[in-house]
Amino acid sequence: MSNLSLTQDEKTEMLQFYEEELVKTVSRLEHIKKMLEKLAPGAVTIDVQVKNDLKIAGKTKTTSVRKSPATPKKSKRKKKPGPKAIWGNYIIKRLRQLDRPITYTELIQDALLFFKLPVSKKEVVRQAIMNSAFRLRNKQGKVTTFRKKGSKEKYIGLKKWFDKDGQLLPEYQKKIS
Repeated sequence: MSNLSLTQDEKTEMLQFYEEELVKTVSRLEHIKKMLEKLAPGAVTIDVQVKNDLKIAGKTKTTSVRKSPATPKKSKRKKKPGPKAIWGNYIIKRLRQLDRPITYTELIQDALLFFKLPVSKKEVVRQAIMNSAFRLRNKQGKVTTFRKKGSKEKYIGLKKWFDKDGQLLPEYQKKIS
C-alpha cells in the first residue's frame, strides 16, 4: 500500500470530518442503548466509552466526545408546488370572452395565436389543453364537454351553460356554428 501524502489543511479537514462522524455515531449508540433499556430493561448491556487522543504532525490533540442534547428531528418541508399551469385559466378566460362553446381544435389554434407559438409546438399545446380541460372538468367541475349530433368534433363549454340534465341551454345551442 502506498503512503498518502496529505497537506496540513487536508489532514485538518479529514480530522474534523471523522470527529463529527464519531460524535454522530456515539449519539446514535446512546439512543439505541436508551431504546433497548426501555424495551427490555436489563436484557442488553451496552457500554459506550470513547477516548480520543490524536497526534497530527507532532501535535497532540485530545478531544472529548460530549453527548449532545436530544434534539428533535427536523421535519421535512413539503416541496413547494411548481408554477401554476396557465392553460386552465386560459381555457376559462377564452370561453368567457367568446361566450359560446368551442371545439378543442379551435381552442388549440387560438392558443397558438394568443401565445405566439410556432406551429411546431401544436402537439405540446394540444396535450397541455387536453390535460387542463380534464382537470377543469373532472376535478374542479368548471367545464363540460359534449359532441354535437353527427359531428366528430368535441366541444367544451362552461358548466353554467348546461342544465341539470347536462344538455346545452338553447341560447348557447344557437351560438354553435
